[in-house]
Amino acid sequence: MNQASPRDFDKVAASWDEKPQRRLLAEAVSAAIAESVHLHRALQVLEYGCGTGLCGLQLASKVGWLTAVDTSAGMLEELRRKTRDLGLENVTPVLIQPESWTLPNAAYDLIFSSMVLHHIAATETLLYNLSQALRPGGTLALADLQKEDGTFHDDPTGVAHHGLDPQALITLLAGLGFTSLKTRTVHTIFKERGADEHGYPVFLLTGQKPR
Repeated sequence: MNQASPRDFDKVAASWDEKPQRRLLAEAVSAAIAESVHLHRALQVLEYGCGTGLCGLQLASKVGWLTAVDTSAGMLEELRRKTRDLGLENVTPVLIQPESWTLPNAAYDLIFSSMVLHHIAATETLLYNLSQALRPGGTLALADLQKEDGTFHDDPTGVAHHGLDPQALITLLAGLGFTSLKTRTVHTIFKERGADEHGYPVFLLTGQKPR
């Protein structure tokens, strides 16, 4: 399956934050990252796939600088509006084209993403690129859906994986040299499916690049 196109997200950017489910998820993920990582004002941070900043803007005031990248110009415009409203001056939105954008080498102390990996077909390539962008001793924090039965998305367009197996990701990251790898469920998204309510767990995986 192909990744969702930037235009798909552009169409929904203005109303993206309106769903309470999304806001609750972002609050849970950002809180879990803050609990798992020592945040301070010297940190250079990258959020990969920032969307409208639902997650990243909750962490921005706790770090030195947040570089927020996304493929959707519409999402980034919403992010800019919110940074202005919040008076945040340490956030840099960056529009990227994944096929041509190169991550800077060893530039960040923390890289995180939320609900992005299941849209990326080449998971192993992305993890390698993110690891290269981390400074020695830096932390990678990835939140995403646990592997599910394919019923989570109402429209599967742009979905590369029906969730992910956190243990498989740990194996990949261990192969890249990461240590202190941990995973835990940080939130559950509930959706009506037929006559039943179905719960979809979201995990946070953290690991440290060797010094």
